[in-house]
Amino acid sequence: MAAAATSKMTDSNPLILYDISSPIAPRSYAPNPSKARLALSFKCVPFKTTWVDILDISGVRKELNCPATRKFDDGSDYYTLPMLRDSVSGRVVGDSFDIANYLEDMFPDLGGCLFPLGSTNTTLNYESPNKDTAFFAPLTSNQGSKNEAYARFNMHVDATFSAYVVLVAQYLPFNPNTAEAARALFVKRAHLTSWDDISVQGEAREQLKAAFKVALTSLARLFTVNESGPYLEGKQATYADLIVGGWLNMLFSTMPEEEWQDFRAWHNGVFARLHDALQENYFICK
Repeated sequence: MAAAATSKMTDSNPLILYDISSPIAPRSYAPNPSKARLALSFKCVPFKTTWVDILDISGVRKELNCPATRKFDDGSDYYTLPMLRDSVSGRVVGDSFDIANYLEDMFPDLGGCLFPLGSTNTTLNYESPNKDTAFFAPLTSNQGSKNEAYARFNMHVDATFSAYVVLVAQYLPFNPNTAEAARALFVKRAHLTSWDDISVQGEAREQLKAAFKVALTSLARLFTVNESGPYLEGKQATYADLIVGGWLNMLFSTMPEEEWQDFRAWHNGVFARLHDALQENYFICK
């Protein structure tokens, strides 16, 4: 099945990645679509992007019969992106980690290996200091899935970055014609009273950035295990690097420039080196 799919997948018959539209398209800014985009590029699989406004995501998923993979804290479905549609196999995959597994299963001989058997479990043995944080949209564990060590790493990385995403929330690049409604949707989801509650400035912001830097300490340390870098395994990237890279791309795309440059210097620049390598080698906008 994988071989047949590979033989039929061409530049004229690509996979379709559904990503969140914004004024900065054709580049992703949200972390999970960025993970999927990095994985597609890493696997050298032809794809093109269908851009979807935030307000239209639930309708598009329902049209493609792609159920929500996450729920809000009130139990209602959380329809989000990315999605991947494969016209050859007929599959629609609606979770970034499931997309990575799908690509590895369907295209084992293309590009690099996302989940190499020889990867060291030491670099995946990460526990987020924010693992017990309650989020309005609980994180996906992908427990019991293939490559479960990577799934656990993904969940803990998501916990760390999600705990401080308020640093960039006010800078999210909404489409101008739907920005007001998108902000209202975010306020409702986060159980806030107004969009102003999302803005963190002054001393409170400085304290939050300092806490974020401390929270990233143990993750940064993993990137020094293999001194050859810039990846966890040294010179060869795996899906674990793409997981972190998805979040780094969000910070790069949404942080004020001065703060992004400051972030790049944290922890002796390990995240800057990872971001630069992934952007150069695998981040494709199309």
